[in-house]
Order: sequence, then C-alpha cells, then structure tokens
Amino acid sequence: MTLHDSLAPAMEKPENGVRGLKHWRCDLMAGLQVSLVGLPLSLGIAIASGAPPIAGLISAIIAGLIFPFLGGAYVTISGPAAGLAPALLAGALTLGHGDLAVGYPLLLVAICLTGLVQVVLSLFRAGKFAMYFPISVVEGMLMAIGIMIIVKQIPSLLGDLAPPVKSIPSAILDIPHDIQGMNPVIFLIGGLSLALLFLLSNRKERWATLIPPPLLVVGLGIVTGWLLHLPNEYLIKVPYDILEHGIRLPAFWDAWQQQDLWMGLLLIVVTLTLIDGTESLATIAAVDKIDPYHRKSDPNVTLRAMGLSNMLSSLAGGLTIIPGGVKSSTNIQAGGRTLWANFYYAIFLALFLWWGTGLINRIPLAVLAAVLIYVGWRLCEPRIFRKILAIGKEQFLICLATIAVTLFTSDLLLGVTVGMLTKIMVLCFHSVQFVLEETPADQSSIRPYTRILYDAFEELFTSPVIRIGDGRGSRARYSVKLAANNMPAGTTRTAKDTYKIYLSSVTCMNLVKLDKALSKISDPPNPGSNFMVIVLGRLIDHTAMEYLHHFREQCIQAGHTCALVGMEDFQALSGHVLAFRMLTHRLQTVEE
Repeated sequence: MTLHDSLAPAMEKPENGVRGLKHWRCDLMAGLQVSLVGLPLSLGIAIASGAPPIAGLISAIIAGLIFPFLGGAYVTISGPAAGLAPALLAGALTLGHGDLAVGYPLLLVAICLTGLVQVVLSLFRAGKFAMYFPISVVEGMLMAIGIMIIVKQIPSLLGDLAPPVKSIPSAILDIPHDIQGMNPVIFLIGGLSLALLFLLSNRKERWATLIPPPLLVVGLGIVTGWLLHLPNEYLIKVPYDILEHGIRLPAFWDAWQQQDLWMGLLLIVVTLTLIDGTESLATIAAVDKIDPYHRKSDPNVTLRAMGLSNMLSSLAGGLTIIPGGVKSSTNIQAGGRTLWANFYYAIFLALFLWWGTGLINRIPLAVLAAVLIYVGWRLCEPRIFRKILAIGKEQFLICLATIAVTLFTSDLLLGVTVGMLTKIMVLCFHSVQFVLEETPADQSSIRPYTRILYDAFEELFTSPVIRIGDGRGSRARYSVKLAANNMPAGTTRTAKDTYKIYLSSVTCMNLVKLDKALSKISDPPNPGSNFMVIVLGRLIDHTAMEYLHHFREQCIQAGHTCALVGMEDFQALSGHVLAFRMLTHRLQTVEE
C-alpha cells in the first residue's frame, strides 16, 4: 500500500467491477441523465471536428463499453470531448489538403496511432508526467480551445454553409463575411438556443434543472425546425443504416503509400497524444476532487484505458476519447457511484441511435453550434481570466502566452510548448533574482556567481526531497530546522508519530520526483499521525503549492494532521493562498 492509498478516508466506498453492480440503480439512472446531456454534445463535437455526426456517437458508445472494464477512475464519463475538436479539424484539413472527405480517413490513422502511443506510455507509467505541465499552461490551453470552438462555430450559428477553415486568424477575419451571408431564420433559432442555454444554466431553481439545458434546446430546436420546414442542408445527417453507411474506416494503406503525409501524421499524433493525455489527466484529477467518496484515480490505468479506447474507436470510424468534465459532473450530480454509469450511458446512446435516428436527423445544425459555443464559453469565460490573475501576474503572463501563440498559429502543440518555455523563463528569472540579492556585492571573481547560478538552476529540476525523517542527508548545503520540539498549530505533541519531510525548492519541474519519493513510504502511518512538510528552498511555484495543499487535505481526510512548515520565510507574489512564493532571506542553519 502506498502513502496515497493510506491517506484515504475510512469509509465504505463503492468499487468498480462485479462488486459495483450492487449500485446498479444509482448508476442506471445516472447513465440515463448523462446520455441526455451527452447525445447533443457528441453530435456537436463530431461536427466541430470535421467528422460525420455519427462518429461522435460511435466514439461515445465504444468508450462506455470499454472504459468500465479497464478501470482507472470511478465516476468519470469518457467519450469525445470538445477540447480536441480544433486539433482534429486542423488535422483532417491538413491531411486532406483542405478536403475533409479525404482527410478524415487519414485522421483516423493518426487517432489509432495516438492510442497505441498512449498504451505504450502507460506501460512506462507516463501518467505521472502530467505534473510537469504547469496549471497556468493547462488553463491557457483550455481557454485557447474555448476561443477556437467559438470562432469555428459562428458560421454554423449564422446559417453560413461555407466549409470550415483551419486558420483561426482567417476564421476571425471571415466573420464579417459570415454575417453578410447569414440566414436570418437559422440565426434566430441558433441565437435563441444560445440565449436559453445561458439563462437556464445559471438558474438554480428546480424547474430549471428538471431537463438538462442542452437536451431542452435540442428538443425545442427539433420542434422549431419541423414547424418552419427547414431545408435538409441546415439539419444534421445521420445514416439510417449505420453498419453500411455510417462507419468510416481508417485509410492505413493510403497513409503508408503517401510518404509526403508522414511528417504531418507524426505532428498530429504528437499533438493528439499531448493534448489528449494532458486534458485527460487534468480532468480525472478535477473529478476526483468532487467525488463524494474521495477516491483517487490511477492516471496510468486511465491513460491505458484511453489508449485502447482510441484505437478501437478509430477502427470503427470514431473520434478521440478522453474523460469529459461536463458529463462527469452530471454523473456525480445524478448520483452515479461507479464506472458502470459509463456503461449504462453507452447503452442508452446506442438505443437512442438505433431507434431515434429519424428524430436525430431533425436537429438543426445551428442548435448544436449554440451548444458548442456555450461549452467553449465555459472554457474561456472572464471569471477564469480573473481567477488566474488573482493567483499572480506571472501566472497570467504564462497563460496569455499560451493563448496568444495557439490562436495566432492555430497550433495547440506550439502554444503549449511556448507556454512551457515561458514558465521555465519565469522560474529562472525569479531564481536568478534571488541569487543576485543574496550574493555579496564585493565578490571579486565571477566564479562564485556562476556556481551559485548553476545551483539555482539545478534546484529547479532536481528532486526537492532533502530527506524524509530526521536522518542527516547528503545535501548538507541546505539548512535544517528542528521542528519536533516546536509543533505548529494543528499537530499533536507526540514527536514519535511525526513524519517529517524536508524539501528544497518545489516547482512543476520536479513534482514528479517528489510524488515518487512520497509514494515509497510503503507502510501506512499510524492513525492520527502528524505529517510535517518543511520547505527550505528558494521557490515554491503555483503548481507545487496546489500539490502541497492537496497532500495536506488528503492527510486531514484520512484523520491525520499535516502542517506546511517554513511558509513564514516565503513572500507570496499575490494575496492568493496558492500564489508563487519566494524565500525572503537566507535561512540560518539550526543544528539538531
């Protein structure tokens, strides 16, 4: 048993597998409610991805039939996600040289290879490397995706049937042309649907929550389209004979023969692997925080499950599969307890598709565009910008760099890369700033400066663990505080039950090593133990602060106590509790 497992609260928790079947009533009803939300989302995401609408339902059904048997999470609902729609559309346009009909079968090849890469990465337990991604970069990536979704769906909302374009700047410049060519009736349907989504989603009264807002606007859209006799080109198209006309197969042979596509395929696989993996692991971490049973998902098992699901989905003509935040939240609110809710969700979608094809084909495209625009808005609404700015200006800078590069280049991979580089530059700047302030001004040689600067950079990337326990470690250049005789508030007075963890600088660049060190504490602590995290380094970044606070919450939930010692020696760059922190002065060594 690892430390993380031992920090679980002592309460009966629903389990997956055969034992979870006893919760079938809760999971069945939750699966039904999630399917009502997931049906319009899956159709809209497929259209936004440049894929046939049926592809969204195929991928959602396959994910639900596979994911529950592979485990890795508990209340997470997997399926196609809006976050990857811009990357999929760009990939299909790139591989098809602007022709979606040609590019989509080639894109399926990239999705299959992405799934294979994810399975291989899971064997090397690569799920933990999601910690390397700073929270500000992930937030910037998601906000950029939200803006891209909104921009790409404006033509459909206006009733402009022009083919999609890959470039976001070009799509923005085309908006005046889209407005000139809009269909007033279609825009009225889409605009009212969008207004209704905003109105109902912000209401807490019972009458506003009886029917999921996406399902309600889709239902009203079907009725309106029928009354107005909308032409078929403004309606969704799902084939009645799914097996004969609905499934598109990957074009493996074409991809193999066209060597000029290999580099494009490679870049798409890298992009999908990075974005899919990062968003998947970020989503399951977020869902774990709202799980009423406080269960912890296994990122590596989830990564493997997503990889196998992606491979099977692509072979059936489906999209990429990741855990969905909206559907998972709906599952929790509906009382879902295990992954069987995901299974029932897939069964209900299959039934809807099998018997409700005629009704699905009455859904106006403008209504699905309104649903996607609302989803995009939730990813980039102003409150998220304000939240990041409140954490710190440096976090806002990193987030803004990620967004700007992504939108300007229409390349998620490049945007995330620039965001990571900006984060590293911020860390190096503050580390060098601290070194220069603590170095005596009368140094006559440049060598002491270079040595200190080297140590500062090394500290950002090496393991932050000086030692665990009271034994003297080899990294003697760090000062040591004797904390056992001066217990902080919230801990007991028995020093023998105290687990002391001495750390140097903690950043997103060395969190993996910290997590690995903590997981090596194989024996579960005694009930009511004290954990003391003693920070002695120069820097603690925002991602590390969130990790440490989450670690403390786990301890408290398990009935232990935990204190972060040494925070009084650091200065926060903002008033936020999780703000980036710098050491205010050189620590004086205290002999034990």
